[in-house]
Amino acid sequence: MLTRKRQVVSKIEVSEGVAETLAVADAKTLAYNPRISFDPEMFPRNPVRLTFTNIGKVVGKRPGALNFGLELRGSGAAATAPDWGKHFQNCGCGVNLLKSINIGAVTAGPFVHGETITGGTSSGKGRVIINTANGASAIYYVVISGTIQSGEVITGGTSGATATTSSSPTTIGNVIEPITDNIPSQTMSGYEDGIRKLLRGCRGKLKINFKSGEPVLVNFEYMGVESGIADVSLFTNPAYETTKPPAFLNASFSMDAYAAKIASLEINQENKLAPRDDVSNDRGLLSFLITDRDVNGSYDPETVFVATHDFHSKWFGGTEMVLDTAWGSVAGNKFRLFAPRAQYTKVEDEERDGIAVAKCSFDLNGSLLPGNDEWALLCL
Repeated sequence: MLTRKRQVVSKIEVSEGVAETLAVADAKTLAYNPRISFDPEMFPRNPVRLTFTNIGKVVGKRPGALNFGLELRGSGAAATAPDWGKHFQNCGCGVNLLKSINIGAVTAGPFVHGETITGGTSSGKGRVIINTANGASAIYYVVISGTIQSGEVITGGTSGATATTSSSPTTIGNVIEPITDNIPSQTMSGYEDGIRKLLRGCRGKLKINFKSGEPVLVNFEYMGVESGIADVSLFTNPAYETTKPPAFLNASFSMDAYAAKIASLEINQENKLAPRDDVSNDRGLLSFLITDRDVNGSYDPETVFVATHDFHSKWFGGTEMVLDTAWGSVAGNKFRLFAPRAQYTKVEDEERDGIAVAKCSFDLNGSLLPGNDEWALLCL
């Protein structure tokens, strides 16, 4: 059996913890280094007796894990979400169509990322994506209800900012954002050159890794419930998306409006995964739930004068800063990651080939209300 002949096949579950029937349409994931492992509870039985001899253990709950990486690459059509969007969904993220509508001058702004805008005539509502200040020609948003129209005044529910729209809304892509409620579970499997290892009730956490000159990679770590190991052939002729991922080159990057020189960036959504015990289940578990999250990251800018970017004052002062980076140039295969409230938690002196580097760790914070706005990944 060959380690290169493997597939990650998965499908969002209709009923949590109930394994879906997998088909070739669910086998589009182009994964790096997929690995499934199991960790069943083995209850030791050591009653007192005449000898030290071991006796058979009792097998209890049967959790499993699936880890793999994939490239951030578009579907080829901006309005079509990439197939890998489902993997973000069961890591506590929503995937929604991204709308754009042209606007005139912004007063009392900016419009704030995550706030609700309401049309004064249509009463249509949307959730703002990316802070939008005076001078912007358009505002990005996700539809909440109704349809915002051309020629009406939109008002920000948090900022109080206003602007007059001057076009009909258009779909320009998709946006991935954290969510708290209604996080779906997945049936996930590793097909290993003739053996299928199946998990159900899966949820996970993710880490986005940016390195200069390389495709942006996302590493996923899932927990689920073992649901069978059997001899099953690989699916033939999956309809893989054929786009090539854009390299993290010719990219814009700024922290607090400072265009730092960096070699790497990492965004980590560290979800807390809790087993959902179920004694009526033959595996002892129904699924794994996401019960909390901590979003953090790090980057490695070159050290600069305090007047250029004061790392330590921003760290010691608890300053919250906008992190913004964009890469790719072809519609349907370009991206932008926006985080409105990055806060330094550690700044250390390091070096990169003799160049002084300020190795910075940070948290990505959100608002008290509405929340779920720590970061957004725009697929354009």
